[in-house]
Order: sequence, then structure tokens, then C-alpha cells
Amino acid sequence: MREDRICVRVRAVRFHGPRSLLLHARDATLAASGTDELHQALIRDHFRRPRNRGALEAPAMSGRAHNRFCGDTVIMWARLEDGLIAEVTFDGRGCAISLAAASMLTSVARGRSAAEIADLRQTFVDGLAPDGPALPKEVGDLRALAGVRRFPSRVRCALLPFEALEEALRGCR
Repeated sequence: MREDRICVRVRAVRFHGPRSLLLHARDATLAASGTDELHQALIRDHFRRPRNRGALEAPAMSGRAHNRFCGDTVIMWARLEDGLIAEVTFDGRGCAISLAAASMLTSVARGRSAAEIADLRQTFVDGLAPDGPALPKEVGDLRALAGVRRFPSRVRCALLPFEALEEALRGCR
């Protein structure tokens, strides 16, 4: 018996403009379950209505991360009080994943130290590995990005805000 492959055309909207991707049906499960649909809606919401977008006034630390592969750029600003992040904002140009991740990270990062951000990043990296553990509740809305693990080239997009924030916090540990 011959196995027929079914292809699904998915429209991917990026800062660089719309384009089409061909994915095998087994890889297009991102929209298959109710949970994934909720996660997609949360990603869209953070992309279309980002939280904490815009530069912080001085004195603030800033860090920039750039993905040479796709051209995404994220800048994160942070202000510390007593060694903890009191305020954090972002700006950037990029795909829905990188900008939604930046918006989500601004909510999760408040009240944490630089060391806690490094630990959070490692937890997030582990959860995005192809056979990694489920992302815990401590990563907040970033759990919605767990489906990115099925698209290895997009994992870098999800990690870009962490790189920018860690650059901003460098030297604060």
C-alpha cells in the first residue's frame, strides 16, 4: 500500500512580507488541537498588541540582539532596583515569534534578578529542544511558544529577546 503525502499551504506573515510555506500535514499540527489554537491566539495577541513596547528613559540599560538568518532585531531596556528588574521594555523589527516572545518576556522578567533571567532562559531553551520537557508555569505566557520546537529554524527567533535582555543585564550578576 502506497502512503500518500498530503501537503498543507500555510501563510506565514513576517515583517518582511507574506510568504507561503509548504509543510507536510504531520508538521502542520500546530493548529490541530484546541490548546495549540489558544497558544496561536496568545502569540497573535502579543504580536498585534505588544506589552511594554518602547524605550525606557534614562537611567536604563539596553541590549540588542540580531538574527542574521532572518533579519529580526530586538532591543530590550531594563531598569534595576535593589538588584531586581523594576521595569523592562522592548522594541524591534521581526517576525511574530520574536516580537511576541519579547512582549511575553517583559511580563515574566519583572521582579527577577539577572541570575534568575539566566535560569529562566535555560529552562526555556530546554523546553524548546525537540525532545525537551514541557515548559513549566514559571515561564508564563512564553509557554505558548512551545510549538516552535517543531520548527528548529524558528527557535532562534524565540530566544532573541533573551539574548538582548541578557546583554542589557551583563555585569549585574
